[in-house]
Amino acid sequence: MGLIDNLAKYAQHQNLSKDKRVVFDSFIKKGFPTNSDEEWKYTSLKKIVKSEYNLFPEFSEIDNSIINKYSLGIKDKIVFVDGNLVFSPEIKGVQITGFSDFDCRNNDAISELNSALAKSGFTIIIEKDIVVENPIEILFFNFTKNSFSQYRNRIIIGENSEVKIVENIQDLSKSSTLVNHFTHVSCNKNTKVEYNKIQNNTQESKLIDCMNIFQNQDSVCEVNTLIFGGGFIRNNLNFEQNGSNCESNMNGISLLDANQFADNHTFVDHKTAHCRSNEMYKGIYLEDSRGVFNGKIMVRQDAQKIDAFQANNNLLLSDNSTIDSKPQLEIYADDVKCSHGCTIGQLDEEALFYMRSRGIGISEAKAVLTYAFASEVIESLSIPELKNLSQKLLAHKLNVNLDFSL
Repeated sequence: MGLIDNLAKYAQHQNLSKDKRVVFDSFIKKGFPTNSDEEWKYTSLKKIVKSEYNLFPEFSEIDNSIINKYSLGIKDKIVFVDGNLVFSPEIKGVQITGFSDFDCRNNDAISELNSALAKSGFTIIIEKDIVVENPIEILFFNFTKNSFSQYRNRIIIGENSEVKIVENIQDLSKSSTLVNHFTHVSCNKNTKVEYNKIQNNTQESKLIDCMNIFQNQDSVCEVNTLIFGGGFIRNNLNFEQNGSNCESNMNGISLLDANQFADNHTFVDHKTAHCRSNEMYKGIYLEDSRGVFNGKIMVRQDAQKIDAFQANNNLLLSDNSTIDSKPQLEIYADDVKCSHGCTIGQLDEEALFYMRSRGIGISEAKAVLTYAFASEVIESLSIPELKNLSQKLLAHKLNVNLDFSL
């Protein structure tokens, strides 16, 4: 019995409302995406949806030592255990609660599934004129074996407010798990938001993450996606600019080995004039790992004076590693400045020769050059604890001495 059959049985016992039933039936009709769908052309879900999962997570107690092990040491934490909100901080001007249902445009069948059945997640509302001084760390822990978890999250940032968030979904079950994660972010006028994702999980873990961000006038939003491990990862990151002078920034690093897989899909919808978007994704692929990048920038007819930049640079450090990259521009305005680019290659032989001539071993030289390639993204991180962790994870996976590389 596959995942769809299990989900259908699960839905029968959930007493869905009429509206939820319509959404779920739409998902059942479409089914999970296949390679025939353009947006999933290079990403197969066949093995994932054939697996059987536990749809009823069992709540586990969590020890503070586990939280401390995976936390950045940030003061303000939101902690989930097996889908249950177990801890949230008190922050002046910030309301933090658990799951609250909301309507949001569904991008595909998987988003519809989340909309129909998700019952876990967080709601963060930041009042007007509030600058949240310390970052907020959100930790999701899973202990249930072979679980299928769905989180549905909502963030609303009031006018003139600022916040930084770090998210980490951690599977501790040592089994085959799947997470369907959806986050909706509303950036009101003159807001500044930085959202960071740490994705460093087990070989058996599978994550499908969708983030929809809606920006109003003069807002700035940055999303940093840091992938250091996981059996299967699909990130859908969508920006919609609905006011003038918006800025959307995206940075990503994928460092994969073994037969790990990561697919980053981004979409920026420039709907109004005088806006900007900047996108830098870097991938490093070792052994039998595989990556996908699909970045699309759309400029609507009335969105003049747009400045958009997109780059995807990749290193293939094994004969068996692969990357499928597809940067796209769709422009209907005539007064814009848009560019995109993609590079796929190996390490610079001249640089390797130079380092070896200075007495540095071949393996260490390769690791240091690779570290330098990735560090452009890491160095841009504004939260010191996050930058320090990313540097350590990068150096550890590349087997490079951190002091030497710096």
